[in-house]
Amino acid sequence: MVDQEAAESAKGILQDIVVVSLVRTLTESFGSASELYRKLKRKREELEDGSDDERRHRPLRRRSDSTSDSDERKRDRLRNWARHRSRSKSQRRGGYSDSDEESIVTSSTRVREEYDRGYHYLGERFARGDLITQNQLQTQIINLQQTLLNIYHEIALNPNPPLSKHHLDQLVQTSRAARLASIQALNFQYERMRGDPHGPQHHHHRPDYLPSPPGAFPVPSMSESQELVLRRRKSRSRPRSRSSSSDGAHRRRPSPVPDPIRPAPRSLFCVYAQDLQHDASRPLTDGFKNDGHKLCPFCRTHIPVQVNKAWEVYKEDDRKRGFDRLFLVGARFIVKCHREGGGYACVLCRRYRKSDTACTEVRALIEHVWEEHGNDELEKDEDIVEKTKW
Repeated sequence: MVDQEAAESAKGILQDIVVVSLVRTLTESFGSASELYRKLKRKREELEDGSDDERRHRPLRRRSDSTSDSDERKRDRLRNWARHRSRSKSQRRGGYSDSDEESIVTSSTRVREEYDRGYHYLGERFARGDLITQNQLQTQIINLQQTLLNIYHEIALNPNPPLSKHHLDQLVQTSRAARLASIQALNFQYERMRGDPHGPQHHHHRPDYLPSPPGAFPVPSMSESQELVLRRRKSRSRPRSRSSSSDGAHRRRPSPVPDPIRPAPRSLFCVYAQDLQHDASRPLTDGFKNDGHKLCPFCRTHIPVQVNKAWEVYKEDDRKRGFDRLFLVGARFIVKCHREGGGYACVLCRRYRKSDTACTEVRALIEHVWEEHGNDELEKDEDIVEKTKW
């Protein structure tokens, strides 16, 4: 009888901590992914350095008898400098910017922060979780660990792999997907439990709203305009509150393929913004729906957008003098320009300019796009649509 009671008690404990256990397993898996990424990156750099040294030593061997020690030391310094420069260039060419490693290294922290936020307001109920979140977290753990096992297996079969970025790309993509999906799963669980005041172990001190992080933009009221009409013929802009989806009279022209985006320096864009930039088919998370919290799933920055509204930008037609062209800048464009912790950087400048432009608010970003970027650049962006009938 005592054994049965102990078993039931242990079963209850396991049920109570199931989500927190999954979060712990997930963060450990992110740690393993981070270690493997560093190991593969270091191995790739060593192989590249070895290839560079071999090429540089070939002509030196033929002239070794006729060189002095001082000349040899000078060449060593030059080789070290060239090796460092070559490594930096190869990293830029391969796309391995600091943001790639940072997105893996910080994944554990971001997921843990999202869990801690829910636990702070909902207590043990959030730690136990529900079946939906349990299944979602288990799926991400399986995907991440399966990728790690596959990479280790391929390395074991081929101890001297060629200089390929395939494994590094796999780690970055899988880790980013697992991080975003896990944060979203925990956030959705918070929203579900917050909307169920009669659930067990409900925390009676929880707030009736999701608090914005420090420095976040205030949530705009529905009466405030979310659009800006910009005309080149006028010296100032004026707001117009009209939903871009209400008239349905616009269509997208066949757009040219956008130019690739230069690798962004560290912290220019939020990691989630970079995900949107590199994957044009990725939709915004449900948090950006009209009744959503408008928080970035990665950095938790508030971004005041509405998916059914757009910013209107009027540009003079280069082909027909005296005529205007109307472009609709959608919410996704704003989100993919946001920076971690607040503010925005222009993705068009990153793609077409030698220098970047940072803005503190959405209006300033739209004004910059209107004033500094041409029709051809607006046409190429998948989140800017030309309205052909108006």
